[in-house]
Amino acid sequence: MSKRFDVFVCHASQDKESFVRPLAQALRQLGVEVWYDEFSLELGDSISSEIDKGIAGASFGIVVISPSFINRPWPKHELRGLVNRDIEEDLRILPIWHGVGKREVAQFSPSLSDKVAIDTQYVDAREAAIRILRHVRPDLYEEHTRAELERIASGEALRDLQEEIEDLRHQISEYQCPHCAAPLSSRIPAPADPEEKHWDERETYECGFQTFGGMIERPCPKDPRFPRLEDYEIECQPDDNNRQGFEWQCNAFPKTDMARKVDLQTAYGQSEEEARRKLHATYLYAAGQITNREWNEILVGIKNA
Repeated sequence: MSKRFDVFVCHASQDKESFVRPLAQALRQLGVEVWYDEFSLELGDSISSEIDKGIAGASFGIVVISPSFINRPWPKHELRGLVNRDIEEDLRILPIWHGVGKREVAQFSPSLSDKVAIDTQYVDAREAAIRILRHVRPDLYEEHTRAELERIASGEALRDLQEEIEDLRHQISEYQCPHCAAPLSSRIPAPADPEEKHWDERETYECGFQTFGGMIERPCPKDPRFPRLEDYEIECQPDDNNRQGFEWQCNAFPKTDMARKVDLQTAYGQSEEEARRKLHATYLYAAGQITNREWNEILVGIKNA
């Protein structure tokens, strides 16, 4: 099913900058569903087909009549489609005179010259949008005062909302990991020295990122500085103590400052290969590349291999 639009904007491209684009933007900001080529056409679309769909799906047709409109064939094609719907169905045409008078419009289209029109000689795009809103979406028009409609149509209300959103984001950022936006899970005071004379805050986030006094204790897996497996010296050797019934153990010794902040636990296996694979899986989990469930499944699979 074709999308429904409140209005279809029929115009000459030469009038975009001076009037049509500001009109379409103001209408959209007011909540009107607008078919306008810069909003509605995408790369690869058939222009004529999409225009026909827009005309067929619109309740009102806005026709911006100007000297450029009168002298160009393509706007006339759109107008014929709107006029046919106006005659045969329930679409209403809303004319806007842009740089033309009644005589020029009458010479171009007697039927359009007989309709009450908006004349841009007396109103700007914002005022025209508010007047059009009253006809095409009276429900939206009646929800707001005149002053509110002017703020919305001008984009001032949207800018205010964007500022509020940015302010809220700034407030929320204090409780999110700066690298992945994971929420803060705990913020507790902790001693900064063995004598407990100086205290600071330790913050821990759900991603594993942890700081103390603003210094990183454990990096976030999304931090570009998170250590690679190559940042560890891997040493595997037989486990003489035969801990947990395993014959081999592999340890990862950090070679960089950031690697020292991510401890990889000793991995045990019946063979050196098994211990290495377990250590690798442990790193993938610490780096956030696999979930805890996937990590356990890998360990079980290695064990049963």
